Order: sequence, then C-alpha cells, then structure tokens
Amino acid sequence: MIQHLLIAVDGSPSSHHAANQGLGLARQTQAKVTLLFVLEAPPVIPVGPLSGYVMTSPPRTEADLERARTELNSLAENAAVPVETRVELGSPADVICELAERLSVDLVVIGARGLSAGTRWLLGSVSDRVVHHAPCPVLVVRERKR
Repeated sequence: MIQHLLIAVDGSPSSHHAANQGLGLARQTQAKVTLLFVLEAPPVIPVGPLSGYVMTSPPRTEADLERARTELNSLAENAAVPVETRVELGSPADVICELAERLSVDLVVIGARGLSAGTRWLLGSVSDRVVHHAPCPVLVVRERKR
C-alpha cells in the first residue's frame, strides 16, 4: 500500500505533469506527499596543484531558492492531502535517492524529459539514474504527445 510519495519537480512542463499525476495518486490512496525541488549545485573544477578551483556557472542565489519554494507551494495548494515541501541543493538523482531512503517513501514520482538517445547517452538522465538507484519503486511519467 502506498502511504508516502516523493514527487520530484524541476520547473519543467514534464515535471509539472508528473507532479499532477503523483498528487492525483496521493488523493486516491490518501498518501502523504513530499514535494522536492533539487537545485543543482554549480560544477566545480579543481585547478592546478594548489587549492584553486573554477566554478562553471554562478552559484545559486536566494532568488533561485525563492522561485523553487514558490513553485512547490503552488503545487501544494490544491493537493487535498498532507504535503511537505523541500528544496535541496545537490545532484538531483543523488538527492532524490538519498531522500527516498531517509524518508522511507513507498514510491518516487518523476517526470521524463524525453531526451534524445544521443543526449541521454552523453549526459544520462535523472529519471534513468533514479530508476536504477532508488530504494523503492519509481513512477516515471511521460507527457503525451498530441
């Protein structure tokens, strides 16, 4: 029986679709929901033999955190089930899997972005890594093409 869902969103239309599907499932089962938004930390590349480094993108700001919180709160507003919201910083797949284990969730719900085969091979996909490393079942929701 599903008692606790972890729904991961990233601001994309695909993740919104997945969140709506996950919240619908939670309403049907009266499950508790944790809505998660993971802000990816900027990659850091070590430079030289000393302790220097280069960041490949700017660090996350308070505005980034506020946008993530606002998005989660708007999803949680009409949930009709108990919802906890969390914004975390890190590698999305790693954070999702670690949190799923720590919270002992029964199901992870995540969107599929539909990466091309080449992009998926080069970069991998968050949903693919979560499917292979999560400690529980994972529902990957793909948007229907119309």
